[in-house]
Amino acid sequence: MNDLREEARQAVRQAGQRLTEDAAALMAASAEAAEIGLETRAEELRRAVLVAWSVGVAPEDIARDAGVEIGVIHDWAPSTCAQATPGGRSPEPPPSAIASN
Repeated sequence: MNDLREEARQAVRQAGQRLTEDAAALMAASAEAAEIGLETRAEELRRAVLVAWSVGVAPEDIARDAGVEIGVIHDWAPSTCAQATPGGRSPEPPPSAIASN
């Protein structure tokens, strides 16, 4: 089980790093490309967070690995699905929630 948790944490770290690294390049692109690119990267991170949460990684560890505030993890975790936006999608993290690495 520890291997599964570590693998999930690694996926969260990688997704968070991709979002952070790609953000500047995406913002330099057209507005449409930036929006699509950032949404894609944020969705990849959200999915990695949900997998890590589902295998029992502590929310604090997930937040640290993702480079986001703990509130983002609480927003995305299934225990708070009632806060999901219309269409069943969880809210995207605000830009201020993404920590610079």
